[in-house]
Amino acid sequence: MADKPRFLDVWIVETNTVYREVPFTVVADWVQQGRLLENDMLRWSGQKDWFAVGGTPSFAAYLPRADSHRANDQAEALEAVRVDFSWKPREAEDEDVDMIPLIDVSLVLLIFFILTTTAVAVSTTIPTPKAEFGVLTSNPEMLWIGIDRDGNGEPVYSLGWGDKPATAAEDKNISTLDRLMERVDSRMMEKDEAVEINIKGNEKLPSGVIRDVAIKLEDRRMVDGKIKVSHIYAGVREKNP
Repeated sequence: MADKPRFLDVWIVETNTVYREVPFTVVADWVQQGRLLENDMLRWSGQKDWFAVGGTPSFAAYLPRADSHRANDQAEALEAVRVDFSWKPREAEDEDVDMIPLIDVSLVLLIFFILTTTAVAVSTTIPTPKAEFGVLTSNPEMLWIGIDRDGNGEPVYSLGWGDKPATAAEDKNISTLDRLMERVDSRMMEKDEAVEINIKGNEKLPSGVIRDVAIKLEDRRMVDGKIKVSHIYAGVREKNP
């Protein structure tokens, strides 16, 4: 009849870790492998008394033991150590700087600058067609802002919905940016949801005029925690509407 397997609880003192119901043969393997030390504790599963690994004859035999000192230990320690290599002084050519990595980096940088310079030169010579509007859309819910110049070269504003021209007198020939923003606020109040705004500027206007309008519109993206402006587009047109 086969022996009933025996189990032990293992307490590793250094890490304060307890493994429960470990088979006897596994514990013996741990002791032979050095995973358990003399001061680690064991107990039979189901019992409460712990006993040290080193104090148990069943496991003490498995503990690694140091070899006893031999008479010739000191003599062996004093013997010369033989190695398979020898030191030699550095040759003169080893002091030269290796220029190959520096040349490789220089060639990469040279090719990079040649390609980027060529790309810039080519991009400035390609003729591009002028666009009448920066964004083409048939969305009737998009609010457009037109910017033209008066006789003195000052900006004049107008606004309307979709692709329709400005109809109300208040939306035509607006002379100041503040007045334009008042009309934009009034127009956005007509919608319960966020609107898209397209800025259409005359090509002869300074770029700062369109930028100032865009900055004012950015301040109106969020009002009272609600998004009022979803997208802002900007472009130039060659002729007046």
